Amino acid sequence: MIGFFEYQYLKFKKNHLKNLVALAKVDGHIDDTEVVFLHEIGAKYGLKKKQVQDILDSEDNFELTIPKKFYTKVGQLYDIVGMMMADEIIDDKEMEFCESMCKKMKLKPELIEEMVKIYKRGGVQDFEEWEDFVEESKKYTVE
Repeated sequence: MIGFFEYQYLKFKKNHLKNLVALAKVDGHIDDTEVVFLHEIGAKYGLKKKQVQDILDSEDNFELTIPKKFYTKVGQLYDIVGMMMADEIIDDKEMEFCESMCKKMKLKPELIEEMVKIYKRGGVQDFEEWEDFVEESKKYTVE
């Protein structure tokens, strides 16, 4: 039996993935590299392949879920930018999606540019680098 907190965390992980799938679908198709990226993120969160595939196969239009904590917002946006770049094509619709997520998260869209630069040089390499990046990201807060 799954407890309340385990259920809440599972729901959080699935919502995170649903946001990524929403971006992947925004340009009209999901590229194979995007599918691989989604499965990698799902595995990182401990989701089973079937759970990830069920989200991918869903015909639902997912309601975007915005995290409450700053750290989680930056992580979500970082994964969204990674999804945008998975096929190595930055589509205008995908960029608009990322910018709209920034607005909803009360973050400046310039943060996307910083994340794109990080992905182009190979992504965040370790926890310490990630912590530094999150701290640096606070300057992109809108309030």
